[in-house]
Amino acid sequence: MKIHTMPSNEKTKPHLDYDPVNFLRCHSKKNDSADVQTQVWQCAFEPDVDNKQKTTSLVATCGGNSVCFIDVKTGIIPLKYYAKDLREMFYALAWTTNGKHTFLVTGGIRYTLHFIHPAEGIAFFCRNIKVIKYKNHINSLLFHPKHWNLLICGGSHGEIHICNIGNPIPPEYEMNFNVMQSFSTNSEIFSMSYCPVNNMLLTGCNDGLQGWCFPDPIEDIKHPIPVTSKKFILPTRSGNNDVQDLVDSVEVVGDGVVATKCALHGAIYLWNLTATLASDSTDVKPTHVLRWSDTDNYFMFIGVQAEAGLLCCGDDKGMLWLYDLNLLPPSDPQTHIAVHASTLLPWPEITDRYTEKKRKLSVTTYDIVIDKVALSSDRDYIVAVTNNNMVCIWERS
Repeated sequence: MKIHTMPSNEKTKPHLDYDPVNFLRCHSKKNDSADVQTQVWQCAFEPDVDNKQKTTSLVATCGGNSVCFIDVKTGIIPLKYYAKDLREMFYALAWTTNGKHTFLVTGGIRYTLHFIHPAEGIAFFCRNIKVIKYKNHINSLLFHPKHWNLLICGGSHGEIHICNIGNPIPPEYEMNFNVMQSFSTNSEIFSMSYCPVNNMLLTGCNDGLQGWCFPDPIEDIKHPIPVTSKKFILPTRSGNNDVQDLVDSVEVVGDGVVATKCALHGAIYLWNLTATLASDSTDVKPTHVLRWSDTDNYFMFIGVQAEAGLLCCGDDKGMLWLYDLNLLPPSDPQTHIAVHASTLLPWPEITDRYTEKKRKLSVTTYDIVIDKVALSSDRDYIVAVTNNNMVCIWERS
């Protein structure tokens, strides 16, 4: 594809100026080069084995029934994984590292976990963890930041499963996989994030934001972990806090600070979890309100890179809203501060010979929804995935 860069936003700061370098259509159904319908749901950079706060140049993306591993420096896809079950659709993925190897887990509509070791080019384990017979799927996955082999799965019916994946070291990959315990938010889970400062799992749900307190340290990861729940009260559009709005994205920024996006609010709230818990209150008081799109679309997930101090979220026009968290004004305990995006990266003009050749509609005919954004720890790359089967790689100028 040939890319024509549109003029940058006039407020763009040079240190956060990015160019679109590779826009890939790599999750197509039946390898259709003009497939503009497959949704790519998630993307995440591989953690560095020597320092998991940093990232490598490899990014994983999932959509349809495939997972792609892409080198952002070259745009080359060294590895692609397909689910054997053609009914599978991947919605979630997560990386983990034991200090020697990195592994990726992915899951979706079939409620099956697929474990992949990209360095060896193999998928070494699959397990269906569905415990309820009615239709549900995996919406979110993450690994406990202090226990590399403790996997947390969030389901569409509100289930949270805590899984011990064992010690999958090559070449044997002895998993000893075990679903240690399951509990429920009683509301569909869309996003999860874990705050290691407060040892709390945060879940963005259909009826608001819930937190789950974990013990620290976790003495034994082979047996059920005692957890307690807490329901947080976020600002609502109606002003009625008794009915909480849908939270479609939550991310821990660092040092107890959390970013939360409520559907249809046109803003991303930054708030201090540590201070909220210390006040013995569940009322969230935002310290900063990041101005964002007034879209009426849902499920555009926040991307955060704490090491780089960046937060990014796309909208339904293909635009990336990038915020430099290092430049935030000091917070005022009496009021929240409105913050505009540091940089806006508009969707570039794309010459798509594949859709033209097959006489299909252009990707710009309908809304271009940025489903998820990932950022590299060195600030050099931004990866965005879309509802029209695009993986978009931006490189810092």
